[in-house]
Amino acid sequence: MYRSNVRILVVDDDRLLREFYARAFESMGYEAVCACDGAEAIRFLETAEQGFALVIMDLLMPIKTGWEAMEYIRENPKWGNLPVVAITGVALSDTERKRLANLCDDIILKGQFTMSRLHNLTERFIHDDNDGRATPLRATG
Repeated sequence: MYRSNVRILVVDDDRLLREFYARAFESMGYEAVCACDGAEAIRFLETAEQGFALVIMDLLMPIKTGWEAMEYIRENPKWGNLPVVAITGVALSDTERKRLANLCDDIILKGQFTMSRLHNLTERFIHDDNDGRATPLRATG
């Protein structure tokens, strides 16, 4: 049974990781919808009858990267406040971290991934009283 039909969009080009994240979210009581790249994620956002409460987005994917998809999300007023958590397995430069600060609300490094961190982030963004955002990484103003 899902928590009030709360949906999370999982975007990763690695099928096994998509399935892993989907099972993790479903075990928390959420519905997970999976996309294999940024272009598919955008199609899901544009065509979904029911919106999403959170997006988990890999950065490096074919067709449309997570970077490009997050830029599209942030530029669209319909999804500009949708919480996005970037997931990456690559080391980020200071420039990339600053760029991400404007595109997403938090970052999970795959090498430092824990179920506890995923659970805490999910609960923080979905159940926060401040419109779904609590202590965002993203710069304001």
